[in-house]
Amino acid sequence: MTLYKNDTIAAIATARGNAGVAVVRISGPEALKITEAVFQPSQNNVQYEHGRFYYGFIVEPQAESGGARTPRSEIIIDEVIALIFKSPNSLTGEDVVEIQCHGGDYLTHKILNTILAQGDRMAEPGEFTKRAFLNSKMDLTQAESVMDLVSAQGARALAAEAANLKNNTLAQYVEDTRQQLIALQMQISASTDFPDEVDEPDRMGLKTALMAMHQKLTALAEGVAKNRMVREGLTVAILGLPNAGKSSVFNALLASERAIVTEVAGTTRDVITETLSIGGVPVTLVDTAGIRTGENTVEILGIERSWQAATAAQAVVYVYDAALGLQAEDTAILLKLPHEKILSVANKSDLINGKQPDKTHLKTSVKTGEGIGRIYKFLEQDVVGEISESDTAMLLNRRQEACLQGILENLNLANETLVSDKQPLDLVTVPLTDALLKVDELTGRDTREEVLDSVFSQFCVGK
Repeated sequence: MTLYKNDTIAAIATARGNAGVAVVRISGPEALKITEAVFQPSQNNVQYEHGRFYYGFIVEPQAESGGARTPRSEIIIDEVIALIFKSPNSLTGEDVVEIQCHGGDYLTHKILNTILAQGDRMAEPGEFTKRAFLNSKMDLTQAESVMDLVSAQGARALAAEAANLKNNTLAQYVEDTRQQLIALQMQISASTDFPDEVDEPDRMGLKTALMAMHQKLTALAEGVAKNRMVREGLTVAILGLPNAGKSSVFNALLASERAIVTEVAGTTRDVITETLSIGGVPVTLVDTAGIRTGENTVEILGIERSWQAATAAQAVVYVYDAALGLQAEDTAILLKLPHEKILSVANKSDLINGKQPDKTHLKTSVKTGEGIGRIYKFLEQDVVGEISESDTAMLLNRRQEACLQGILENLNLANETLVSDKQPLDLVTVPLTDALLKVDELTGRDTREEVLDSVFSQFCVGK
C-alpha cells in the first residue's frame, strides 16, 4: 500500500452481521459528489453543510438506453441519514460522508456496492485512520489507540486508550525527551563546528541531562509487564486429575454452565476457555482435560493440550478431590508445574468424612459455594495484583515497547561515549541521533513507509 492516494474511498465501518444500524463511510475529494449521486434527500435543493445530518434515501442510479439517467427515486435501496463532514474538520481531514442505514448484512453491502459503482474504491484495512494520521489529525500513537480501543477487553485498557486518543499522553511524555536530545546535539555540534566561538560543553552537565532522560524513560519501561497484562490479559489454567471437579469449579467461577459436568472421568477432552474481567483486567480461564495415562488417542491429545495450556498460563488453579485426599499423581503433577502462582484447591469438601485436606490448600465445594470467593480473591490479589492508575496511564504496544528500548539503548551508548576521555565529544551525537530517530518512530513524526503499512494493516476495513 503506497503512502498516500489522493482518491476517494468507501467501506462499511461497522461489524458484519444483521443489526439495527450500520455505517458506510466515504472519504476523499469526490465524497460529496458521490453522495449526491446515490443519496436523495427528503428536501429539495439541499446545499450540504458541514456538521449537519440529512434524512433521505439511498437510490440506485439507472440509465436508459440512450444513456440518460432516470429519476433516482425509481429504485430506492434504503431509508438513511447522511452525516456531512467537510475538509479539514473531519476524521481524515478530507471530505467525509457517513451513511447511517439499517443494519442488514446484504443491505449494507448493496449500499456500499452502489457507492463504489460511482467511481471510488474500496478502502484498504486501516486506511481511514491512516489518512487521519497523514493529514496530521492524530499522531501514530493516537492512531494505534483507535485500534486498541476497538480490541480492548478490559476497563483499564479501554480507559487508558481513550485517554491517549484524547490527550495524546504518550507523545507528550516523550516530547520533552525529543526536545532535550535536540538541545544536546545543538550544544555539541556548535562547539565542534565553531570551536573558536563556542566552548565545549561540560561533560558532567551533559551526563546529568542524559541520566535524567534515561530515568524518566526507564520509569515508563518498568511498567511494560503491567502494560502487557492490562492490554493482553492473563491466562489461568485449571488443572487436575480426571473427575476432580475442574469443570465444576470453572463453571462456578463463570457463574455459567459453560463446561459439561458428569460423574464420568475424562468427560473434558479438550481445553475450554472463557474470559472474566477481574480488577479491570481480562483473565482467561482454561478448563483442561484431566491428566492421567490416556486410554485413547483423543484423550491423549486432550492431556497434551492440558500440559500446553498449563505451561503457557501465568497461574494455575490445581483441583483435587478432597474426599480422596492429595494423591501421589497430584503431587507429581504439582512438582512438574513451572509456576510460582499455584492455588491448590481441595474440591468437593462437602463429601469429606473426617479427612481434612492440607491446611495450606483451599477447601471448596461447588455444591455449597464454600471457597469459590477465595479463588476469586486469589485471582484478584495474587494473579492480577495491585494496579494503580499511574501504572496504566500509558499503555505501550509491542512496537512502542521496541522503540522505547531503542531509545534507552542509544542513551546508554551516548553516556558510555561521553564518560570516556579517549572518545571525542562529537561522537556522542551519533547515538543521540539514533535515539532521536527512535523517538520520532514512536510517534510517527518521521517514519518509514513500511513501518506505517505494518501498523495500519492491522486495522479492520472501515477504520
